[in-house]
This record gives sequence, structure tokens and C-alpha cells, in this order.
Amino acid sequence: MATEIRDARPPTALVRAGTPLVRTVLRSPLGQWIDALAVLEFTGRRTGRRYRVVTGWHVLDGDGVVFTPAVWRANFASGADAKVRHRGTDRTMRGVLETESTTVADALNHVIGDGSSGRALGLSVPPGQRISADDVVRLGRAFIRFDSART
Repeated sequence: MATEIRDARPPTALVRAGTPLVRTVLRSPLGQWIDALAVLEFTGRRTGRRYRVVTGWHVLDGDGVVFTPAVWRANFASGADAKVRHRGTDRTMRGVLETESTTVADALNHVIGDGSSGRALGLSVPPGQRISADDVVRLGRAFIRFDSART
């Protein structure tokens, strides 16, 4: 039995093949019933490239959060606006990247404690095990907090 917390994201090929379909569903009337996913639309801070990313959506202290090891997260390092499509509604929100490993570990443990599965976070977490700051560094995780006060 594995006791190490591991990366458990779906295979890249599956994500690439499924993303257009999931994005379409989230933008349709069916999207209002899907709580665990969101579409983020934002502009790259250096390239000006437009991104549309399907991602897991979680709630932490009343704010939406996205946990990710993806490179695109750097666009939120100094804070950035994004259009967030969640549960059938588009909102412009301010996202701020958090990379401090202890803070990220605490947030991951809090979200799991509130009922999210490790799998929904792209992680394999053995039952009863807490995510440590070392796990966060080893797995390259960070999160973006989206301010719920901004609509």
C-alpha cells in the first residue's frame, strides 16, 4: 500500500482530447449543474496570449481556488483579472497566486477536510494522511485564489 502522496492528474493526451468537449458542456445550460469545474479566460502577462483553461474549482474560506502545477499559473503572480465561468455564470474575478508551501499545504488539507477528494485535486492521498509543505514542493503545487467580492 502506497503511503506517499503522488501526482494523480489524468494523462495529458486524455486532457487534450477531452478539454474541448468539457469546455462546451460548461458553457452550455448543463454547466449550471457542474460544481467541480470552471473555465478560466485570461491574458498572458508577457505574451498577451489569450488562455481558456478548464480547471478544478474548489472553495476556501468563501473564495474560489484553483490548485495547479501548470506553468500558466505564473500569470497570476502579481494578481490578474480573469473571466471565470462556473455553474453557468460568467464573472470577472481577481486571481492571486499563492506559492508558499506551508500555505498551499494548509489550503489543500482544508479543502480535503471539507469533502473534496485528493483525486479532484490531481493527487493520490492515502486515507488519513495530511499533505505537507515538502509534498507541495515535490509535486510543484500552488493555488490561485479568486476574490469572491469582485463580480
